[in-house]
Amino acid sequence: MGKDNGGGDDRIVRSVEKGDHDEGLSPMDPPDAYAPPGAGQSVPYEDMHPVLRRYRDEHATYLRELETFEGVLTTLQAHRPDHAANKALGHFFRFVETEVLPHNRREEKELFPLLAQRLLESGEHSQGPKPTTGVDILETDHLSLLQQSAVVLNFLHLVDRLPDQRSQRVVIDAAIQQGRALVTDLRLHIFREDDVMFSLAHRLITAEEFDRIGG
Repeated sequence: MGKDNGGGDDRIVRSVEKGDHDEGLSPMDPPDAYAPPGAGQSVPYEDMHPVLRRYRDEHATYLRELETFEGVLTTLQAHRPDHAANKALGHFFRFVETEVLPHNRREEKELFPLLAQRLLESGEHSQGPKPTTGVDILETDHLSLLQQSAVVLNFLHLVDRLPDQRSQRVVIDAAIQQGRALVTDLRLHIFREDDVMFSLAHRLITAEEFDRIGG
């Protein structure tokens, strides 16, 4: 992959180095990830506060970008990266850097602290010495997705440095595998937020509190 991504990959890698992936927060993990408790009580988009609708609108854009990225991965399955593929890959990872990561940081700053507090107050948490909530899972998702992005980038940048086509093919296949995992996990993360956690936020956070978040 060409290094035409504006240096975003370096910032992604530096961000990954700030934390380790936390295992064990899996109440909404597969195989029942798309049917967690409460998923059937989703609040319609039009009933949600504009703050939540803005997050969901951004997610819709992410899903379209994921479709395009997935198509590039399918092309790479049959062909070595060329200029068109490198351009498309560079666009996707710039999108992660300039859109997805700032979106995640806004959620972590604006919404997650109050939502976590309300989930604990309402009993929507795990049992144990240190109760966890769905917010813990979402934050773990954010870090995991950051790490996955860095792994795919590192594989793609390694391709041109390898001396023979057989080694290059092995690394390309590894990048494709990790890229597809990234697509699957990001889609699942968006489902968790749109269909489960934002509905809980709608019920547990008042309109006035959302107005302050949006202000």
